[in-house]
Amino acid sequence: LLLYIFDEVIRFIGGGEMPTANNHFVTAIIVSHNGATWLPEVVASLAKQRRDIDQLIAIDTGSEDSSVKLLKSAGITTVVTEHDTGFGAAINEALAHSKLRRAPEGFTEWLWLIHDDCAPATHALSELISAVDERPSVAMAGPKLRGWHDRNHLLELGVSIAGNGARWTGLEYREQDQGQHDNINEVLAVSTAGALIRRDVFDELGGFDPELSLFRDDVDLGWRMHIAGHSVIAVPSAIAFHAEAASNERRQIDVAGTFLHRPLLLDRRHAAYVLLANASWWLTPFLAIQLLGASIFRSIGYLLAKLPGYALDEIAAVALLLLQPQDLIRARRNRRKNRLVSSRVIARFVPPRGSQFQLAYERARNAISRSWQISTKSRGQLHSSTPSSALDLNDEALENADIDLVKAPSPLRWLADRPILAATLIVALTTLIASRSRLGSIVGGALPTTPASAGELLSTYADSWHTVGLGSSANVPPWIALIGLTSLLLGAKASLFITTLFISAVPLALWGAYSLARKFTELKFLALGAALLYAFSPTSLAAINSGRLGTVVLIVIGPWLVRSLFGLE
Repeated sequence: LLLYIFDEVIRFIGGGEMPTANNHFVTAIIVSHNGATWLPEVVASLAKQRRDIDQLIAIDTGSEDSSVKLLKSAGITTVVTEHDTGFGAAINEALAHSKLRRAPEGFTEWLWLIHDDCAPATHALSELISAVDERPSVAMAGPKLRGWHDRNHLLELGVSIAGNGARWTGLEYREQDQGQHDNINEVLAVSTAGALIRRDVFDELGGFDPELSLFRDDVDLGWRMHIAGHSVIAVPSAIAFHAEAASNERRQIDVAGTFLHRPLLLDRRHAAYVLLANASWWLTPFLAIQLLGASIFRSIGYLLAKLPGYALDEIAAVALLLLQPQDLIRARRNRRKNRLVSSRVIARFVPPRGSQFQLAYERARNAISRSWQISTKSRGQLHSSTPSSALDLNDEALENADIDLVKAPSPLRWLADRPILAATLIVALTTLIASRSRLGSIVGGALPTTPASAGELLSTYADSWHTVGLGSSANVPPWIALIGLTSLLLGAKASLFITTLFISAVPLALWGAYSLARKFTELKFLALGAALLYAFSPTSLAAINSGRLGTVVLIVIGPWLVRSLFGLE
């Protein structure tokens, strides 16, 4: 509160403006492409910045809406280029404009990149400048990105790239901002939406790679900055609200090289390009194989989700890149010019493999959900003749578009939210098919001939003398009584129950182990992995194959016994 009062006093004394940093010169560059839906708020947010922008220029890439008119009416110097101009090329056009002046001598010049669908909060620039002012090694800093509609939805706080090319933010699906990530951290890269970049370093590295017209240019630039000896930070106190219109297919992608305006194809190709162009030379063959394998795996998932277009994009993205190795050879040669340290410095920013599997599942689930939502919308919520690029993004039906396009109930989404159910169904079906020749009464191994009825089992458990060999008075294992009582559910046919038990042992063990594991972790995939290890452990499979009835019973009820004994309810 005292700091806020002090700021307001300074603003009053200074005529309503906060003083700018002494030795920083900021050039803000707006890049627009059919962004009239968001530009009014974006321009207003720049005008409200507590730290003055030293100069502002806009570059429009052939918009067909009122973007240019909006920018010029706001008094912003606007340059118009061709509609297929990429993001990096647009930045170069802006920097080459004759009216753009350089920073005075003794000042550090910064480029503040603004997307036409990204509105910085009032303190965003001042917080970014404050952070870099205290860290001379920083060449790029980015704000905390939150959703455009749901303003507590965390989108990014730094970004990395997984070994399979997936974009990695380290955030949970639909994570809400509750201040849990409010420390300034060094990251591999930050999104170009709201990124503050040191001009001299940007020029030294040659700016954005011209091969990356859109998507992944941020990761590539951050990677090159690190191996050139600089650092990149995410500043959570600087906040910006991003609609992510291009990546979410809320507008048409027109940059050069985009086949049929498909953003997924462009994103996947550029992801593979970034990895193969920047990684250590000895890793390149392994990465190429991994990328191709991951694309095939994802394409199968898209086919199962009835998204053949996405499946084709996955394969084509990597295949087209590998068939043109000259682009990669040229890129690797260019990167050697500014390499001061090994690419191993990037290793700490690469997400672990376990988290990559979880990310792959989340992406598949989102794709399935979106396909269901789109089909639902096309059946009545939207006119069938309206193209996706012409959607009214101010429609109340899209109020929470950062999270869901529509809130239609989805059986596939419901199933995807419950991985244990899907896994159990798959395991049960596989087991049933594999055991089709064993249906009926089973014997052999350690499994003796099963009594015909539940009554015989209960009688055996109750008798004090058993006619086994020369006779025995040994106590009967308690699981005999348990099997006898449970077989009453199947018409008192003990043999049918035992056959059913052996066939369903693995799915039942999987379900029980998952239920127990969920008491120790909130991560569904971690619990599912533990359950799979338990259900398919050598002990479990050996007990089933050798007919050890008592061990099988213990394996099935074991997790529930542990929950009961330790009060894990």
